[in-house]
Amino acid sequence: MRFVLKIIIILLNLIFAPMKLLPVQDKVTFISRQSDDKSEDMELLKAELMRQAPRIKLIFLCKKLEGNLAHKIVYCFHVLRQMYHIATSKVVVLDSYCIAVSVLCQRKSLTVIQMWHALGALKRFGLSIVGEGEGSSRDLAESMSMHKNYTWVLTSGRACLPYFSEAFGYDEKAVKVMSLPRVDKLTDDEFARSAVKRVRERYPRFEGKKIVVYAPTFRKDKDISREIDDLAGKFDDGEYIFVLKKHPLMKETCDNCLTDEEFSTLEMLFAADYVICDYSAVIFEAAILKKPLFFYTFDYDTYGAARDFYIDYMKEMPGVISGDPSCIADSIKEDKYDLERVEKFGRKFVEKQENCAKDLAVMIIGCCK
Repeated sequence: MRFVLKIIIILLNLIFAPMKLLPVQDKVTFISRQSDDKSEDMELLKAELMRQAPRIKLIFLCKKLEGNLAHKIVYCFHVLRQMYHIATSKVVVLDSYCIAVSVLCQRKSLTVIQMWHALGALKRFGLSIVGEGEGSSRDLAESMSMHKNYTWVLTSGRACLPYFSEAFGYDEKAVKVMSLPRVDKLTDDEFARSAVKRVRERYPRFEGKKIVVYAPTFRKDKDISREIDDLAGKFDDGEYIFVLKKHPLMKETCDNCLTDEEFSTLEMLFAADYVICDYSAVIFEAAILKKPLFFYTFDYDTYGAARDFYIDYMKEMPGVISGDPSCIADSIKEDKYDLERVEKFGRKFVEKQENCAKDLAVMIIGCCK
């Protein structure tokens, strides 16, 4: 397998070499395999770049790498398109691993910015979990030069800096504190009012009720429908609305709750009175909003052992932690939370909370000169 990959990479570099002879344009290329559409961070950054430097050409190459053979063949042609735009761009912005960036010999003048899709650092990821559980095999990671050729890696705070350094394999000098553009929305009062208005107009039954939003992380090999129902069933319909915000890859169902698929998790967080998480980076967004946080950890011993955390989970999480649904529900009913602790947690791990899109645009424009 390793030999075959070497041959493919050599062939890709032979194709890429003449592309690098083409004129470099005043162009920024965004690449993602998280989704087939631009992420919220990309949309916000696009708007800011168009405002500050309309002369710069913006290219968005967003395509998920699916599992079946047909999609993989189509993705190979997509990689060729990526190669052309990488070769002719001044800056490339990523939000995930990109084959064409890491395995090819890049121009020395190219700036590559890794704007990782998750806010903060909770679960170990990237090179930190190579050869473990949900991580890539060490052989594959080395063959595919995982996370090579970056100029800058962005992180949300100095507290996360060593973790991002480890996850991407770069010296801390290459890791820059620069929060994701979506943080601007979290601190935008006008957007907050608009989000709450839209959610409540769609769900008029929210009126007069306390809204509990549960945003669990995705489990690769476990269906947690029963655990979700156990928790949702602890809340009285007459007083609470229990909203499930699923990870895009989750297939779980819930009989005792409202499963919303019309609004983003961020939008629904604005309408929440209480937020229940587990191991998802949603905790950082909820903390910035200063929402009462609770942690439903029914599989902490197994999930934590498989993924592990960068931070001391039991010590750092700013709220009640329990695997017992009754304990979580009772804590919410009794308003057992400390918003000062929640805010402190948010400020520690998401240090920069204003002008995020503007400052990142300034950085990118500077790299285009």
